Order: sequence, then C-alpha cells, then structure tokens
Amino acid sequence: MTAKHCLNCDKALVDSYCSGCGQKADTRRISFKNFLFNDVLHGTFSIERGMLFTAKQALLRPGTASREYISGKRKRYYNMFLLGLFLFGLILFLRHFYAELAIAQGDTMDTPTLPNEASRHLNALIAEKSKLIVFLFVPLAALTSFALFRRKRWNLSEHFILSGMLLLGMLLLSACGHLLFYLTLFTDSDVVSNIIDFGTPAMVVVYIGYGYFNAFSADYNRLGMLYRVLLLFVLLCMQVYILLLILIGFITDWEFGTVTFSPFG
Repeated sequence: MTAKHCLNCDKALVDSYCSGCGQKADTRRISFKNFLFNDVLHGTFSIERGMLFTAKQALLRPGTASREYISGKRKRYYNMFLLGLFLFGLILFLRHFYAELAIAQGDTMDTPTLPNEASRHLNALIAEKSKLIVFLFVPLAALTSFALFRRKRWNLSEHFILSGMLLLGMLLLSACGHLLFYLTLFTDSDVVSNIIDFGTPAMVVVYIGYGYFNAFSADYNRLGMLYRVLLLFVLLCMQVYILLLILIGFITDWEFGTVTFSPFG
C-alpha cells in the first residue's frame, strides 16, 4: 500500500522513502509471510552492510577511512563506537565460552593466587571496569595525536574519530586472537597458545603504528612520522603508567607496596 503521506510522521511523500523520517513509502499490510521473512528472519540474521564495510576499513586502512569520514563521506560507515561495543561484548563471550569448553575437557582453569587484599581489589576493579578501561584508549590517543600531528589541522573531535577507528581495529584483532585461541583446545602443546599470547599484542602495536602512518604520512616525511609515532607510544605508556599509579595509590591508601594484577584475565 503506497500512501500520499508518510504513515509514520504524516509528511507528504514525493519518493520511495519519506524525506522526514526515512520510512518506506510502500507499507504493506502485515501478513504471516511478511512477518516471518522480513521482521523475524531478516531482523535476526541480517548484518547491516555498513558494519562489515566499517570493520574492513578499520582493519585495512584506518587512517584513510578516518580522513574520508572527517571529510564528510559518512553514508557507508556504521557508528564505530557502537560497533566497538558489539565487538567488546563478542570478546567477553568468546572468553567465557572458551573457559566453559576448557572446563568441560577437564582443565581446572586455575586462577593466579594474589598476594594481598590490594591485589584482589585491583583485579576485581579492572574486571568490573574493563569496558571503560579499553575505551579509555580513545581520549588518551586523541589528546596525544592532537598534540603531535598539528600540521593536519584537525580539531580534537576529529582526532577522536581516528582514535575510535583505531580502537575498532584493535578490537577486531583481539577478537581474531580469541577465536584462534580455540585451537589450543585441540592440542596439548603450549606453542600455539604462546604464539597467540605474544603475537596478538605485537600485531596490535604494529597496527597502531600503521594507522598513524596511514593517516598522516602525506603531511610528514618518513623521519618525521617515525619520530612522532615512537613519541606517541612513549607518551601513551607514560599516561597509562601514571593512571595505574593513581589507581594503585587510591586502592592502597597511598601506601603502595607489593601489588599484583592480571589485566582482563
């Protein structure tokens, strides 16, 4: 049924979609076939093309994708922060499901013994606030790149876009690493787990460096880019170290001492 006015917002229709709210002009009466195939199956199993496109761009060309998004080419891109939240949830699910399978195979999944109450408190806090800690990369990286890559003349919000795109790529690499870790369920060798344990963080570091080269290499020579990227890593590490010291100081009433923690695991 094609109406003359949008049945959702009552705006006059001049095309196949309402110019006010975006709803289709052709709104058929709901039948069982329409309900089953369009509402249930399509709504449950379809993946919006923008999600796959955004994931691919974030992984293969994060800097170029950020430049395109900032310049106004945004139609094809899915919201990178919502997609990041989805990936973070997927990673937590993969970790939990892996633990269930490992326990079913007889693995006790021993938890590391923590030496004191401060260590237990710190690990519990990290586990509880893991999403906030992961997404803290965005403001830290944005502030740092804003200070180091001034020649691009991006404002701070535009550097947030680049940081969000990089975080999305990092989460994709992490999700792939968690999927590969399932291979350890089929082998008794520690070689595979060691390769994944060390290979995934190494790939993330290389990816971050590649992302900044991809974004700013046209504005600086190779030496200038190398210097800025290395300085960016140093500054990010310093920021994380300072925040960790503040957190440990708060937990131990500024007495510090021996504190052991196991991030996200």
